[in-house]
Amino acid sequence: MPMLQNLPVTLTPGDVIAAQGQKRIRPELLRQAEQAIALGQALWRPQAVYDWFELGTVDRERVHVAHPADASVQAILRVGPGAHLLMGARRVLVSVGTIGPGLERRVHELHQAGDELTSYLLDCAGVVALGAVGAAQRCLVEEAAASEGWGVSEALSPGSLAGWQLQGQRELCSLLPLDLIGVRLSEHCVLEPQKSFSVLIGLGPGYSSTKVGSVCKTCALRHTCWRRREEVS
Repeated sequence: MPMLQNLPVTLTPGDVIAAQGQKRIRPELLRQAEQAIALGQALWRPQAVYDWFELGTVDRERVHVAHPADASVQAILRVGPGAHLLMGARRVLVSVGTIGPGLERRVHELHQAGDELTSYLLDCAGVVALGAVGAAQRCLVEEAAASEGWGVSEALSPGSLAGWQLQGQRELCSLLPLDLIGVRLSEHCVLEPQKSFSVLIGLGPGYSSTKVGSVCKTCALRHTCWRRREEVS
């Protein structure tokens, strides 16, 4: 099973502070963010498990995917109205990424000890680090598409894409051996550790973009997500 392991995570104190939406950076906060990054580097384990699937039928709200080498590995994904975003694809990448449980355990310990600021900054650093895993997956798809002369879709995830309910992770994650990276799906369809993600990205001749896009404008969390893109209003 293809995996990405030991992914490099490069972030600055400014990245962590910017992720909080703060425009003014106080020197003391910058120093504390630097300490949080140093702590995080000893805790996170950025990795991902992924595979490629052939895209079958796409109807109004569902898409069918199947593994090209193993017909028993297939699923019908109830993507919702956003299914049309995969109309241009011939192939899809399905991936689950994580930075492991170490960072969130330490965040909890710091919170319990009353060190709220360090706990918060470390948590922010973990979110940015998880973003680096997602970036590695996007690059993987973009390179694969470029080799075929194709384009790529937006990154689609259950619980984020409007209409694709969180319960959709059950079908999506069934396609991958999550235990290889120490991730599990809870009975409530939440990935554990919490600093984990699932994603589906299409590639094919029906796309003009060579860069994996965002669905922030249609995201179910667009009004509350503190990491939303600037174009979301």
